[in-house]
Amino acid sequence: MDKTEQIFKGAISVFIKKGMQGTTQEVAKEAGVAEVTLYRRYSTKENLFITVIKHVLEKKFESKVLKIAKEDDTELFLMNIIEDRLEILSKNYELVRMLLSESLRGNLTDKINLPEIIFSSLKKGLEYHFERKGQQVDIDFCARQLGGVFLSYLILPNDQQFNKLTIQERRDIAKKHAKSILSTI
Repeated sequence: MDKTEQIFKGAISVFIKKGMQGTTQEVAKEAGVAEVTLYRRYSTKENLFITVIKHVLEKKFESKVLKIAKEDDTELFLMNIIEDRLEILSKNYELVRMLLSESLRGNLTDKINLPEIIFSSLKKGLEYHFERKGQQVDIDFCARQLGGVFLSYLILPNDQQFNKLTIQERRDIAKKHAKSILSTI
C-alpha cells in the first residue's frame, strides 16, 4: 500500500469515528505515518479532510444515474435509482452518517456537501430521463421525494441494512417507493 493510500485509510477511519473533531495526531497514528507528513502533504486538517472525503465520494458515489436514466420505463428507472443509491448508502452507512452530521453542523464546504452531491446528481438524472420522454415533471419535487426515501433509510432504524437484504426484498422496496413517487408526477 502506498503512503497516500495509507493516509487515506487512516483518515477515513478516524473521521468516521470522530468527524471533524478527529485530530491529525490520531490520523497519523492510525495511518502509521509521522504527523509532519500530513502537514507537508495537506498543510491543514481541513485540507486533509476535504481531500480524503472528496476522493471517497468520487470513488464510492460516482453516479450511475445518467446511465440508469436511459431506461424508457419510468417505474423501472425510479426502481433502479432507488436500489442503486440505497445500496451505496447502506454499504457506506458510517461514512454517510458522519458526513450528514457534519453537514448539519455546518462544518462541510460545498466541495464535500453530501446532500448536495446526492441531490444534484439525482436532478440531472431525472431531467435527462423526463426530457428524453418529452414529459413535463417537477424535477425538484421528484428529487426531494427520492432524497426523502434515502434519508429515511439512513436515519430511521431498520431491521436489516438495505445491502444485506435479498435481491427480491430490495426490488420489492424499490418498487413500492417508485410506485409512490410515480403517483405524484
